[in-house]
Amino acid sequence: MRLEYVISEMGIGGAERVVVDLALDAVARGDELLLLGKAGRNDEHLAGTGVGRVSLPTGRTPLDLVRATGRTARATRRFRPDLIHAHNVKVTAVARFGSRLAGTRRPPLLTTYHGVPHEEVDAAARILRLADLVACVSADLMEQLADRGLAPERLAVVPNGVPDPEPTTAETMRALDAELGLGPDAPVVSVVGRLVPQKAHDRFLRAARIVHESVPEARFLIVGDGELRGPTEALAAELGLADVVTFTGIRGDATTIIARSDLLVFSSDWEGLSIAALEALARGVPVVSTAVEGTRELLSEGAGVVVPHDEEALAAAIVECLADPERRAELGATGRRIHRERFSTAHMAAAYRTLYERLLDD
Repeated sequence: MRLEYVISEMGIGGAERVVVDLALDAVARGDELLLLGKAGRNDEHLAGTGVGRVSLPTGRTPLDLVRATGRTARATRRFRPDLIHAHNVKVTAVARFGSRLAGTRRPPLLTTYHGVPHEEVDAAARILRLADLVACVSADLMEQLADRGLAPERLAVVPNGVPDPEPTTAETMRALDAELGLGPDAPVVSVVGRLVPQKAHDRFLRAARIVHESVPEARFLIVGDGELRGPTEALAAELGLADVVTFTGIRGDATTIIARSDLLVFSSDWEGLSIAALEALARGVPVVSTAVEGTRELLSEGAGVVVPHDEEALAAAIVECLADPERRAELGATGRRIHRERFSTAHMAAAYRTLYERLLDD
């Protein structure tokens, strides 16, 4: 099978991780694969695999979109894919119009919808009508699109997946503790994600201040980077948390930090289906999250706690979980089971393969 993947960029993010895992699966199956998108850190996982690469402009201006569409058209004309798989909204339009301009037979277009801010859902739904089939990473997201008139037969749910975790040695944990200044018995509460408005790190920090009053020995790790790092660091200092909050930046060992954590927390305004949350489940780390799409659904079977978009509620759930090791163990065991049964990379790849075959048979 000749597959063309299209994504805005291959930087740090959940959609990019999904593309890497699907690309590796496709290569293992013997498929020919061309990946279109701006280069980024996740490209290193595809080095030496034989995956073809074409860079695309990533801006949102009309000129950027025209350039991206033209480049996609040229790449599609040369590669002649059997199927195009786009990830998220903007590149759905780029992939559709690019394939039309290519002048060859029009390959079917599958788009994975990873979610957008609530105020952008209406516009996203209009663009996603260009796809032959839209795979939503959660049932919540599929409901968003169905409510806006997308036909049920053109919608599917394919949850994200993550690989089975590799064992983490005690030596690795000791080295991490030493690097981050963590006591071996210190409760660790982490948040993993880009420092952008969506993630609402300010809500997390205000919750952390409340937690600190009840559990002064707790330490808080903010893993990631982004446009709001400066203001977020300033807020931590303003709240008197400079000594208990560590900003790690982007880490290649983020999964090890998750494994070291007693809780992984999400304070987000919205989500699709977080890869970090799935990594936590796979490692038996409970999740405490605001009631956002995807994560709310993920935790419904008892792998974590869902709370309102409120710092007091978030703090109360964190304190309760830290005070109850037996409950954390139960939540963690449920998470491992759910990952094994429904959210592995193998499950995700097999589900997409079924959709590929369905589109090619139509």
